[in-house]
Amino acid sequence: MGSPGAATGYGTVAKLLHWTMVVAIAVQFVLGYSIDRFDDLLEWAADLFFGGEEDWWIVPHAVLGATILALACLRLWWRRTHGLPDWAPGLSAHERRVATVVERTLYVLMFAIPVTGLALLFATDSEWDIGPYEWAAPLPVLDDDTGLVAHVTTHIVFFVALTVHVGLVVKHQFVDRDRLLNRMV
Repeated sequence: MGSPGAATGYGTVAKLLHWTMVVAIAVQFVLGYSIDRFDDLLEWAADLFFGGEEDWWIVPHAVLGATILALACLRLWWRRTHGLPDWAPGLSAHERRVATVVERTLYVLMFAIPVTGLALLFATDSEWDIGPYEWAAPLPVLDDDTGLVAHVTTHIVFFVALTVHVGLVVKHQFVDRDRLLNRMV
C-alpha cells in the first residue's frame, strides 16, 4: 500500500493538497452557511463588495466549489500516481479498516458536495438576483428542494466522516501519543 521510502509519512505535495483542501472546504462551509444568515453575518461585506445584493454571495461560493472540485481531481490523480505511505505502525487492524472507509468516503464527498452544489446553480428551478442580472438555471431538471436536500445530505455525511477522521487522529496524537499527526504536517 505504500511507495518507496514513504514509511515516515506523506510527501510535501500530498500534505500541501490535503491542507489546501482543509482550508478551502472550511471557508466554503462558512461562506455557504453564511448565505442563509446573510442579514446577521455578511451584510457588511455584501454592502461593501456587492452593492447590498445578498445573492452575489452565490458567485464566490460557486467559484470556490468549482475550485474544490478541481483540487479534488488533482488530489485523486496525485494519490493514484504517487501512492500512499506505509500504514502508521500504531494503527490496529480495526483502525486501518475504519481509516480506509472514512478516507474513501471523504474522497467521494470531495466530489459529491461541489457537484450537488453546482447542480443547485445550474440544474434546478431556482432563480437568483445577482446585481442587475437575474440568474436562472440553464438546465432546470431538478426541483430546488430536491437539489438542496441532496447538497445538505452530503454535508451531514461529510461531518460524520470528518468527526471519525479527526477523532482517530486525536486519539493517536493525545491518548496513544504515537504522533500520528506528524505524518501529515
